[in-house]
Amino acid sequence: MNIIRLIVIAALGFSCVAHAQVSSTLALTSEYQVRGIGYSGNDPALSMSLDWAGESGLFVGAWATNTDSYESGDAYDDGANIEIDFYGGYNGQLENGLRYGVIGYYYTFPSTNYNINYPEIGFSLGYGNFNTYFYYSNDMISTSQSSQYVAADYTFNLPLQVDLTFLAGHSFGEYFRQTDLTGAHEYSNWEVALKRSFGPVNTKLSWVDTDLSGRYHNSGEYLRNDGRLIFTVSHTF
Repeated sequence: MNIIRLIVIAALGFSCVAHAQVSSTLALTSEYQVRGIGYSGNDPALSMSLDWAGESGLFVGAWATNTDSYESGDAYDDGANIEIDFYGGYNGQLENGLRYGVIGYYYTFPSTNYNINYPEIGFSLGYGNFNTYFYYSNDMISTSQSSQYVAADYTFNLPLQVDLTFLAGHSFGEYFRQTDLTGAHEYSNWEVALKRSFGPVNTKLSWVDTDLSGRYHNSGEYLRNDGRLIFTVSHTF
C-alpha cells in the first residue's frame, strides 16, 4: 500500500509542475469483466474516468463503474454496487522503441457489507504492437493473500482502420491456491477483440473466455467465466 501511495503522490506532484492534459472517458459495455470474470451480474455497465497526464510520462487518475457480483441475499454477497479505482504511474520509451511502465492501483468499493478494498501494482513492457504485463497484490480483496497476474497481447492493424487484438493471461498466487478460504482457483483467460473508431466514438467487440472447469466453471448470471461476446462503446473528452 505504501508503494501505491508513493506512486500516486509522485504523479500528482510532478504532473502539477509539467504541462498536463486532462481527459475523461465515458464507456458503456454489455458486461463489466476483468481477466475473464464478469462483475456486473451479466448486465450492462456504465463507467467514467478522469485522467491527468504530464508530458514527462507521469499520470494519475480515477475510474468508476457499477458492479454486481452476487445475487441479493446470497451468503457471500458483499453488497458492492459501485467500484471506484484510483491509480497513478509512469510510462516511458527508450530510443530503440522499447516501452515500459509502472502503475499503482487502489480498488475501492464504497458502502459494502465488509471491507474488500485492496491495492495492486503493475509493470509493463512493450515493443511495436506487442505488450507484456505483470501485476501483484499483497492483499487481494482484503484477504491478506497475495496474487499475481501475467499477460501478453498482440495487435494486428487491419484494413478499414480495424485493430485485431489477441490477449492471454494467467492468474496465480496464494489467493488462488487458498480455495477453501477465498473460493477462487488459479486460471488462465484469453480475449480476442476487434476495435474501430467512428469519428469520436470508439467501439470494441470482444470474445472472452477462461479455462475454469468443474465446480469453478460458471455460466450463470453472477461472476460468470464462460465464453461470451462483450460489446463496448466509448468516447474520450
